[in-house]
Amino acid sequence: MLILVALLAALLAPAAPKVIAVNVESVVHPITVEIVGHAIEQAGRENAAAVLLRLNTPGGLLDATREINSRIVASRVPVIAYVTPSGGRAASAGFFLLEAADVAAMAPGTNTGASSPVLMGQQMDPVMRSKVENDTSAWLRSLVIRRGRNSDLAEQTVRQAKAFTEKEALDNHLLDLIAPDEKQLLAALDGREIKRFDGRMETLHMQGAEIVEYRASPRERLVEAIADPN
Repeated sequence: MLILVALLAALLAPAAPKVIAVNVESVVHPITVEIVGHAIEQAGRENAAAVLLRLNTPGGLLDATREINSRIVASRVPVIAYVTPSGGRAASAGFFLLEAADVAAMAPGTNTGASSPVLMGQQMDPVMRSKVENDTSAWLRSLVIRRGRNSDLAEQTVRQAKAFTEKEALDNHLLDLIAPDEKQLLAALDGREIKRFDGRMETLHMQGAEIVEYRASPRERLVEAIADPN
């Protein structure tokens, strides 16, 4: 009888929340859009509690960054951007991905920012630079304001190439929290109420969360390797 009761209790117990983890570890380019987009779609299909977007990138293409940000803000599942590991960075395009997320977090010993747009292999004339900076700054402000973070300082990463340590980002309201590892990150977020991009309030449930790695397709792995300028 006791065994039957225990079995019934186990069957009725709520399943542990699932978090789909996806890495952005190199230059942001069109295949990155595909990989992140598919991870977000998987999270939606599997009713995951969140997407964990691990960031360690020097930056990348502006159009690809815009596409990824569009998918982040439209995601039905909350997106947690986490700059990791220690010594890593979310520079340039990575800063945009960090600020687009529902939750922005960094590991100790990481940095972010330095988002001034550049043309690969050539100089921009003053008029073109002004146009690109104004457009990029407006886009970044629209993201950061909706997330309730410091839009004035965020804009300086574009206009003045400002960069920040994790502590500077937290102290200046560009970041939501610092966490030494993913386990402690999810534990700190359990029960936290967040404001989604569309204005809805949502409470995160992360207790006992299972982190499931997004498995890139053979094609995605091949194209990502070819597209890496290194």
